[in-house]
Amino acid sequence: MAFATGKLSANNVIDSNTDDTSAYIMSTHAILGANGGTGSAILRYLLSSQIPDLHINILVRSKAKLLEAFPRLESTSSATITIFHAPIPDESALQACLKGASTIDACVATNHASRKVDIPFTTAARVTAALGQLRRDEGSEYKTPTVVLIRSLSLNSDVKISVPGFMKSFFIWAIWFVYEDLIKACGLYAGAEKDGLLTPITADPPMLMDPEGTKATGYEIMLSGKASSTLSYADFGVAMVELGQRREEFGGKIVGISATGPVRITVWPSLVTVFMGLKIRLFPF
Repeated sequence: MAFATGKLSANNVIDSNTDDTSAYIMSTHAILGANGGTGSAILRYLLSSQIPDLHINILVRSKAKLLEAFPRLESTSSATITIFHAPIPDESALQACLKGASTIDACVATNHASRKVDIPFTTAARVTAALGQLRRDEGSEYKTPTVVLIRSLSLNSDVKISVPGFMKSFFIWAIWFVYEDLIKACGLYAGAEKDGLLTPITADPPMLMDPEGTKATGYEIMLSGKASSTLSYADFGVAMVELGQRREEFGGKIVGISATGPVRITVWPSLVTVFMGLKIRLFPF
């Protein structure tokens, strides 16, 4: 499966319908959160891509769960796969996973609102600390990686989501603690960018659907304009890979991702997310 690439048009929309691998460079991807919806979509696409000399480092808490989803991961892939079986707080494992990575896919997040939620922020703190140690260890040999991180289209002021304003405001209010954590994490990465430690690319998707789906149907990378209200995990995974491979173009930018093909709507997970958020908002104690 070749990469979907596109060109930036006059209205700041990148159409991802043309297959071409010539625009991409050899890379090492470090995937954090490969057992989640976005992380597994990224891994699935990388494994089917035509990237030459691809190296994939994977840090997961449960190797068994990973191999259940990708049973032939260690035996049939043309890429060089290294699996680190450890939690994010394991400093040595995290540093080993990030070492030499050109792209870090930061997919450790949660949809469950809580006043104590800090998963993206804590992950960002540990990633920046690990990269700081690698830079001290490697000195002039250190190469600045690109970190592709997940935020939300609801927080994007340039790309508008295709939902009524009151619905967007309600959704933000209901799961504000999730968004607040994402904002804090982005702040850490922005500070690390100023220090020359990394180059962030912030990917803002609309509501993600169909976590079990594996077929991408099309997407756009947008710097402004109006985006779809939903996007499949499969398409978001492909978009995340494309952003990392086009780091020279998108480094330091915040982009929106919009669906161009059909999206299978999975209502129940979204309803659970909103319900749990409302519960915390209305009954904080």
